[in-house]
Amino acid sequence: MQTPVGYELIDGRFFPKDWWQIVFNPSFASRLTHTVVAFYITTGFVVAGVAAYLIRGRRFVEEGRVMLSMTLWLLSVLVPLQIYIGDLHGLNTLEHQPAKLAAIEAHWDTGRRVPLILFAIPDQANATNHYSLEVPLLGSLLLTHDADGEIKGLKDWPADQRPPVAITFFAFRVMVGIGTVMLAILALSWWLRWRNRLYTANWFLRACEFAAPLGFIAVLAGWTTAEVGRQPWTVYGLLRTADSVSPSLTGGDVLLSLLGYIAAYLIMFPAGLIIIARIIRKGPIGPATADAAVESGRPQAPVRALSHQTGER
Repeated sequence: MQTPVGYELIDGRFFPKDWWQIVFNPSFASRLTHTVVAFYITTGFVVAGVAAYLIRGRRFVEEGRVMLSMTLWLLSVLVPLQIYIGDLHGLNTLEHQPAKLAAIEAHWDTGRRVPLILFAIPDQANATNHYSLEVPLLGSLLLTHDADGEIKGLKDWPADQRPPVAITFFAFRVMVGIGTVMLAILALSWWLRWRNRLYTANWFLRACEFAAPLGFIAVLAGWTTAEVGRQPWTVYGLLRTADSVSPSLTGGDVLLSLLGYIAAYLIMFPAGLIIIARIIRKGPIGPATADAAVESGRPQAPVRALSHQTGER
């Protein structure tokens, strides 16, 4: 859907021509690694948050320390790795989905030595930005690894082929902003380890607790960036979303399906959160210790011998 290859069109219909190319398409490696590492990071911050909760509550403190230490070491590898993978994914998007990249950065005019737009209010109707906060040259340097690199602007495409810029622009910044916060938390953990205060700095433990859900938000923001940025295409550059809807479906059918999904998730998510919260409050469960078995059977010495030793007859 993002970087289609290995297909052929027959009478306006897509048919697989090379499954190897279809599966291992140009963005397969960067997308897979970026997603899998994101899930590990998401889980890691949940574990760190639970560990901080246990330590602050002075319950299962030793277990909490092990959880926190191991997880922060793992995240110290994964978060910088994710930044590197994200950069590779950006280069892939620059090559294969330049309109999406232009929407991510809210660039309207093609140019070189473009700035990095930290914040702006994109105005898609007038193809411009308002209240823009920019860093000169940094856009080309980060996006192309060349300060003189060229970035295509959205005006290179007809207006009906441009993604929804505001959603794509802000979703990407939410993801990157959360990644920056995660990296800052890890940098603080390195400093606290050096100061032997990793388990006693109450403010840091509380920060870990608040950071527990951040990975989920970042994943959703990244997914929004990828899918909204692909619009108006279902299959990028080949099949428009407006042409993908079956003519037999009505608006009522789509609404009914959507309401069904909403109802299902409104049941599953709260139920899951309640169960997880109960498990966390209960804390780690150690191995069961059975009562000592009562000895039975034959005595260790004959009864007459025991009686003789005690002077009884």
